[in-house]
Amino acid sequence: MRRFHGFLIDADNTIFDFDRSEKEAFYDTLFQFKIKNNLEQYHFIYSEINDKIWKELEEGVIRWDELKVERFRRFLERIELEEDPVDFSEVYLKNLSLKTYTLPHAIETLSYLSSRADLILGTNGISTVQRSRIARSEIEIFFKDIVISEEIGVSKPEPAFFDIVREKFNLPPHEILVVGDSLTSDIKGGRMAGFATCLYISKTEREASTSDSIKPDYSVYDLRELKDFAPDFS
Repeated sequence: MRRFHGFLIDADNTIFDFDRSEKEAFYDTLFQFKIKNNLEQYHFIYSEINDKIWKELEEGVIRWDELKVERFRRFLERIELEEDPVDFSEVYLKNLSLKTYTLPHAIETLSYLSSRADLILGTNGISTVQRSRIARSEIEIFFKDIVISEEIGVSKPEPAFFDIVREKFNLPPHEILVVGDSLTSDIKGGRMAGFATCLYISKTEREASTSDSIKPDYSVYDLRELKDFAPDFS
């Protein structure tokens, strides 16, 4: 088993339970706009639109300042509601920033890894949301630095994102392991940058993740498995 002195770790659906947070925040937003019917159907429609627009961001098709509102403009247009997408976006982001659910064993694993290696949190998330959730969950104590795409102007899988991370680590690429749940941003970007990569696969994502053409160097199904990649001081 290889050991690494630096871990670049994704936030959403790697540390944070983003699926739960996103769904609750979306429902909270609907309620605040007095929308109380077709909740499951509306969430399915929004999720489809949101997934597509984040892919557009990764591919450089859309800018950060467009993404926040454009996804709700498309959603509201699709379901034929006349709410202001700017207002809808602001309410949703505020609701999402309050959700700090972490995945099983995330805190335990971060504590262990940070005692043996340098950790950097690297996320394509929206700055105000991520900063709030990180502060509220008190996980910043485990990280040497936090890199948020909106703040640096580049997103995973762009090489520039990983160049910035490499400089912050001050480690050679072969000593850095990229950990994340996304094949198209974490794994693809890490591999292009010359880092080793590890895919975190939840139970619901196993079939889809293993069928993709982008292959990680390692895969884990439980975050505690990451401990095996840290230096052994025994």
